Amino acid sequence: MTAWKQGTRLALAAGLLLAGALPAATPPPTTVEFVPAVAAKMQSYGEDQRALLQQAILAAVAREAARTPAMAGLEIAVTIEDVTPTRPTPAQLAADPAASATHSKFLGGAQLRGEVRDASHHPLAVVNHGYSARTLALGSSSLDPWADARLAIDQFAVKLAAACRDLPRS
Repeated sequence: MTAWKQGTRLALAAGLLLAGALPAATPPPTTVEFVPAVAAKMQSYGEDQRALLQQAILAAVAREAARTPAMAGLEIAVTIEDVTPTRPTPAQLAADPAASATHSKFLGGAQLRGEVRDASHHPLAVVNHGYSARTLALGSSSLDPWADARLAIDQFAVKLAAACRDLPRS
């Protein structure tokens, strides 16, 4: 191997190591709320599922923020306007002995609304996104009760990041 190739490989390896050592971008402050109708549905899904969905949204927004420098300095307010599991949640399984974690399936998904705000809390953009399987066959085959809702959440986060990139620069 020539000295030039060896030097190039070392520089590339050092760059990759340094990139991994850099601190991750701080995700924008994000709040997650449920509309009253969804908050009422959460009682039948299990209140523990509320935190699970909130965490999925926060993680998806943070993941996209790490890829989208335009999200720095902004605030995000997410509202869950509708959500339905693809499979029964643990609370639903406990409440209905006929339900099956592997055989019972619903048309799962979520409808989300996000408002992008500047540091002064002024709205800059609104993003709406929803996904729901149109048929049971098109729904996720995963045993995760929130598989289709997670798909909607991930798609929403990508759409939110795109809206942030499209904001006019001051």
